[in-house]
Amino acid sequence: MKHVILPIIGAVCALSMQGTTPLPPIQQADGGSIDRQYIYSPQLGEKWTVDVWLPDGYVAAKDTRYPVIYMHDGQNLFDPATTWNHQAWEMDSVTTSLIKKDLIESPIIIGIHSHADRRKGDLMPQKAVEGTTMTYAQIDSLMGGIPIRGDAYARFIAETLKPHIDSIYRTLPDAPNTTVMGSSMGGLMSIYAMSEYPDVFGNAICMSTHWIGNPDQSEAFAKAMYRYLDKNLPRDGKHKLYLDHGTETLDSLYGPWEEMMIGLVKTCGYASPETLETYIDHGGAHTETSWAARVDRPLLFVLGKKQGK
Repeated sequence: MKHVILPIIGAVCALSMQGTTPLPPIQQADGGSIDRQYIYSPQLGEKWTVDVWLPDGYVAAKDTRYPVIYMHDGQNLFDPATTWNHQAWEMDSVTTSLIKKDLIESPIIIGIHSHADRRKGDLMPQKAVEGTTMTYAQIDSLMGGIPIRGDAYARFIAETLKPHIDSIYRTLPDAPNTTVMGSSMGGLMSIYAMSEYPDVFGNAICMSTHWIGNPDQSEAFAKAMYRYLDKNLPRDGKHKLYLDHGTETLDSLYGPWEEMMIGLVKTCGYASPETLETYIDHGGAHTETSWAARVDRPLLFVLGKKQGK
């Protein structure tokens, strides 16, 4: 049975949004429950829809605190009945299944909805693009006139959203228990956010990461990301990084660039199985269905229970 909770704080904010922008449909959870929040971002100057997934037993376990996963494209995480393509990550059902099998620690999952018309600019690693050798013409071709707001978006999560979540939910707020996660452009933003805020995010899960930017700018953009990560990726031996890609549709373009990035992160001290996991999903496409089919892998990597625990 799907479950959803609309808390008082979310309801109050929802009323303030009525008459401006149509509210996203409420996602229903198959396992656990969902709180709907509307959070104002001073960094971006607008409200953001945020869905907070709580595992079964959260309300009753009053002395228990939980690791937290912050996920981009939150509108696509839980309920295929509410998404544009009728696909979802199935984070609710996959996570609940792993919890019931006693394979992972129970997390709280924060789904940050994206704005379709501004998504590329919000998830773009800003310093990687603006502080490199990419020309203005290359950047203009990459963005198509969409403003780059990646720094403001990452700061919103780290400095506004996370403190808010920590204040009203029973979280484990330290970096090792805080993960940032996404696919495609969300994969780029996840590794970028961990690099920009290493004291906030201890883990980054990057699935089908869009290393190419645009197909006609793939080499320039990938090299810009490489230079940024070479300078900024955390190297303390404590951060964890998960990278994967499929082999079909858009994912078929990622292989060489992901291989290049894996080589880089290994020189930065990331090593399997403790701090690095990589995977190639042969036959996997650039879709929520493919991500749902393998999302257990990064969850086990970041949240997996140690033997004998």
